[in-house]
Amino acid sequence: MMMCKFCRKPASIYIRYANIALCREHFIQFFERRIKRTIERFKMILPGEKIGVAVSGGKDSLALLYVLHSLQKDMDFNIIGYTIDLGINNYSKKCVEKSVKAYRNLGLKYRIIDLSEYGYTIDDVARYRISRRICGICGSVKRYILNKIAREDDVDRLATGHNLDDFLQVILQGYIHGDLIYLSKYFPITPSKRKLVSRIKPLVFTPEEEVEKYVIFRGIDYCREKCPYSFQASSHTLKKAILLIEENHPGIRFSMFNTYIKKIYPLIEIKYREEIGLNECKIC
Repeated sequence: MMMCKFCRKPASIYIRYANIALCREHFIQFFERRIKRTIERFKMILPGEKIGVAVSGGKDSLALLYVLHSLQKDMDFNIIGYTIDLGINNYSKKCVEKSVKAYRNLGLKYRIIDLSEYGYTIDDVARYRISRRICGICGSVKRYILNKIAREDDVDRLATGHNLDDFLQVILQGYIHGDLIYLSKYFPITPSKRKLVSRIKPLVFTPEEEVEKYVIFRGIDYCREKCPYSFQASSHTLKKAILLIEENHPGIRFSMFNTYIKKIYPLIEIKYREEIGLNECKIC
């Protein structure tokens, strides 16, 4: 039986890339401490700021919500939660319920935004059979609404639950499609620009499997069902490829991340800085 490195109690998890075994309590500390260091490393949150947290009801966003709640007093910031009811049959209501349950458990302020109030739902989009993938449209809709309500609430930054695997998958997608202009904007923190609220990714240095362990160890009730439209996403294949490499080379995900942040991103950002535009909708 493996024992916890710090207290010698029976271990609940073995972290292969670090070659350490941890009990439940020390893993939770390890997890939250790394996210705090990530926030500090990229100066994601400053004292006195108001942070809007995008919560879908899934494991990543709820883990983020709980960690930020545990850090807010020590780091001196405030939280408001945002959840969008996308109108996906047999899915969205369950996600909203999990989100509201978490908000109430933590005593946090929150807003639920019903997409149908904008005149349509994601199910409506699917019925129209638009050539563009539904996941892409859904992402654009969520980004627009979150930015809109964050500006209404005078939020300083929007926090999303993108983990390490999510971040690397987007980078690989950018490489595959040669979309360097998009990559020149892809970073753990994006600053405010004109009418866009600053966005942060506090889980960006945290592997996806550890996020799942965290919510299980903390007893966080999250939506385990997958979006019925997610089969269209190519991200699953890329994530599997990343995990396959990780299995043979433990810790390589962190190397990939640091190489991008320290060597690749600075070159791309300098080259394409002038080409990054921000077009406004002619209607709204």
